[in-house]
Amino acid sequence: MKLNIVAILLGILCLSTISCMKPRVKFDDSVWGDNATITAAVLFRYTEVTNNLGYGEPVTGYQNVAVATKSNTIDKTGFTVNIVAVKGTDLSKIGIRFSHYAKLITPLDGAPAAGIIADFTKGKFVYQLTSADGTVRDWTVNIAVEP
Repeated sequence: MKLNIVAILLGILCLSTISCMKPRVKFDDSVWGDNATITAAVLFRYTEVTNNLGYGEPVTGYQNVAVATKSNTIDKTGFTVNIVAVKGTDLSKIGIRFSHYAKLITPLDGAPAAGIIADFTKGKFVYQLTSADGTVRDWTVNIAVEP
């Protein structure tokens, strides 16, 4: 019993001293420089998938599937992304994913958040990228369907 009490008191003492410690390393974001850049953009949609996994009843879920595109260009000097989806693509129920070097991407002027299924029929969207050093750039993303 005495051993348990001593172990508990020792544990409390250790935890109380650890919680007061300052972090040893402070990460300096400025060394990463200006990287408010989009390197790739992909449109995607979810499709319903039903599988029989051996539980007696089918299991239904959703699978993330890339939307086929005719062209997908990124202009790093003009800060624009132009995506043309293949003919017949429904832009009202898709999402967009970015590969980027930014620390933060913020949708502006009603642009849908990246990674969320939304209506992209408006065609032109603006996303603000903030790099680790604080550089802020507005990127225009144009989405259309092949005529």
